Amino acid sequence: MRLINVQTRKLESFVGKGVPPYAILSHTWGKNEEELSFRDIQTGNIEKAGNIKLEGCCEQAKKHNLGYAWIDTCCIDKTDAVELGEAINSMFRWYRKASVCYAYLSDVPSGDNPKDPGSRFSSSRWFRRGWTLQELLAPNKLHFFDETWTFIGTKEKMWRNIETITGIPRDFLVGWAELHEASVAQRMSWAAKRETTREEDIAYCLLGIFDVTMPMIYGEGDKAFGRLQEEIMKKTRDDSILAWGLSPAESTPSKSTYVFSGGALATAPLDFANCGRIVLRKRDATPVNTIDISGGRLRVHLSLHTTSAGEIYGLLNCGPEHNKEVVVGIPLDKAISGVSDEYLRPQGRCLVLLPKATSSVLTKAIHIRIERQSRTHEAMNRRYWLYVDGHEDINLELNENDVYPPVRWENGRAMIAETMDSDETIIRRYLARFRTQDKGSRDFVVVLEFEIQGSQTQARCHVMTGSRDTALRDLSQNLIYMRPEAFWKQTANNGTLNMEVTVKEEYVAQESMFVVTLARASSSLVATVDATWELQVVDLKLEYVRILQEGDEIHLEMERLDRQVEKKAIEGAGEWIQYRRPDTVIVGSGVRAPCCS
Repeated sequence: MRLINVQTRKLESFVGKGVPPYAILSHTWGKNEEELSFRDIQTGNIEKAGNIKLEGCCEQAKKHNLGYAWIDTCCIDKTDAVELGEAINSMFRWYRKASVCYAYLSDVPSGDNPKDPGSRFSSSRWFRRGWTLQELLAPNKLHFFDETWTFIGTKEKMWRNIETITGIPRDFLVGWAELHEASVAQRMSWAAKRETTREEDIAYCLLGIFDVTMPMIYGEGDKAFGRLQEEIMKKTRDDSILAWGLSPAESTPSKSTYVFSGGALATAPLDFANCGRIVLRKRDATPVNTIDISGGRLRVHLSLHTTSAGEIYGLLNCGPEHNKEVVVGIPLDKAISGVSDEYLRPQGRCLVLLPKATSSVLTKAIHIRIERQSRTHEAMNRRYWLYVDGHEDINLELNENDVYPPVRWENGRAMIAETMDSDETIIRRYLARFRTQDKGSRDFVVVLEFEIQGSQTQARCHVMTGSRDTALRDLSQNLIYMRPEAFWKQTANNGTLNMEVTVKEEYVAQESMFVVTLARASSSLVATVDATWELQVVDLKLEYVRILQEGDEIHLEMERLDRQVEKKAIEGAGEWIQYRRPDTVIVGSGVRAPCCS
């Protein structure tokens, strides 16, 4: 292991237990020509933009009475493939053993307050890069610094902010729980929205998270993520690795007669995006079976559940942490090979949550095809896409996670519906938030609604403005309660920009694509709907309805009490008459008034 002497700025090599205490740097790379390399440190050519990282790291290490520091760009000879592979497999351990880790956030300006909504800290690219995930989790001590090397805070103190940004629970952030205690699916979800420059690195950057090693083969593409999953299965019996494809909304199973294998393994961490709260279930006192791969098949022991519609699901030993009575069921279909225990995982069907199997239900060994089949054009599902255009021309920003419900982006567009049944009716609504670079400006929120019935499609959209802390989820759930006048406005003004939105349907490669276009409004007379205010009105309406309901309940209770009082009064009057009868005098056949003494 090479370390930088913080006094001399020279590299020194150490082996085994002879490694001294050291600080370690976590950062995101800039342009290659700006970063200090191993050769630059060797030759003393350090007058580059990246020198601020070297100087800042070394000076901070001195303050912590540390004599050495480690920086990946400086300490690894990336021209040596063998050394690079060894370093990548050792990276997590090096960060774990460091005395302190300095996270240098080059895109966070001085004076930024992480607690402010929309802070640059929260949107820093450091939280979106693949390699920085292990650099967040591995160190016992992690200190954050802004672009001027001004101290921001520690992971231990800022865990609430970091949990909100990353979705990683506190226990794993601060080290109260070991990473292996999180399910494989949960750990994969932490990397779902992270990116790497090279495709293979989205797998290589997770080696330490799962405590596995494997050789680096740059050029293998997405096969690297498949190899990673195979290595994980060799080390663990956690079948949540099969829980990819969980959808936040209920899905309608495909009615097609065509069944295509979707493969047994996930294609990327993004497939686990909705598994952040999927945890392992405690196993019964029965033998625990392994997951094996051979001959293009994945062998796993599962309880099988067949629905009344004949759909087959394999029950995994994991489920949502908030409901311990259900488990994840992966869709299965019998393979046409004729082998009784061979299944495939069909494309177009999502995972479901099902009641967990009783102890009397036996598990069985089944084989699931690894291969992911490509579908011919004639049998391919009809797919519908969303594409957003024009927003960059008017300085508006759309982040991929600023769409609700969440969508998966491919080549700048998102698939928003898929069907094989020509008679199926699909109704969808999506909300997208567009931000400006001016923190004081309000966001634009565009609502797209479309209906597909057979070959007929209808789409319409409208725009609102809202504060940055107005959640799209809350807005989506409360649209049905809003005033009719709040809808179908195609223009809005956020205080600095008059904007209009339109939608039209286009066909690309014989597939339907809804193109939402944002542009400057031609008219200065813009009627703007404030989504934040509309939500407040909805809250008041719902509160008013609640009060009225309580009033009705009180009124009904008072009527019931009045009837009881009236009943008691009538019963009391009858008792009084019976009590007075002995005082009456009967004369002949008539009744005379009571006698007076």
